[in-house]
Amino acid sequence: MDNSGNSSTREWATPVPAGVAACIGGLILIGAAVVVANDPAGSVLLGIAGALLAALGAYTLAVRPRLSVSAGAPPALSVRTITGRRTYTPEHVQRIRLLTMRRIGRRAGQLEVDVVDDGASPDDARLLVFTRWDLGTDLISVVDELRAAGFEVDDDR
Repeated sequence: MDNSGNSSTREWATPVPAGVAACIGGLILIGAAVVVANDPAGSVLLGIAGALLAALGAYTLAVRPRLSVSAGAPPALSVRTITGRRTYTPEHVQRIRLLTMRRIGRRAGQLEVDVVDDGASPDDARLLVFTRWDLGTDLISVVDELRAAGFEVDDDR
């Protein structure tokens, strides 16, 4: 979890070393695709895998911080995407929910946020989904910070 120096603002993002490792891994796979050029199918598959992994790494480095919350009056929830940053106040947030499920013998979770953009009807809510990978920390600590900032969070734990 990153802290911008302001005690009332908390930020979360995928750790930089993970993004860099994904970029390097993608480049290695692309290099391997060139090395195995005598196997066209393998070369294409390695090239596609490398390009996707490098794109994932670049994406995680470009959208930092992925989620941030400021505990001002009113509190604000900011989400960073490729197209830019959007900020939502509590009246624009329909629901925040921590969802946990069992997958392959272990508990996995996701943080779901339903938001309504300015000028949109409540029926046009957008669903934003964050995982541990997106936020770089345990989702329960993020939920605790959101509650402390003044947002209401549904929790199925």
